[in-house]
Amino acid sequence: MMKKNKLKLILGVLFFSTILFSCGDPAENMNKTMADFSEKCLEEEYDCDCYAKKVKEHFKTDDAYMKYYENNDEVPDELISTLCKSCSKNKEDTIWCP
Repeated sequence: MMKKNKLKLILGVLFFSTILFSCGDPAENMNKTMADFSEKCLEEEYDCDCYAKKVKEHFKTDDAYMKYYENNDEVPDELISTLCKSCSKNKEDTIWCP
């Protein structure tokens, strides 16, 4: 009986340790600046120079960018639409832009 409890305890500790350490800090994955965001441009889908330019035009400053993402966890719809319509390499896909 004591062996079963020890085994359960050890497995429980290992399980929760794995969960805690594998998830990481969400802030680590966040883009700290507009440049960080722009670096994630998919070259096969977008003109990345255009992409970076449109992101900068939309937010104007890194402060404005950070203030937006303090309260929101998604890319603004207007920016998605602009990137899709202006920077997409596949112009046929732009008919599906929001």
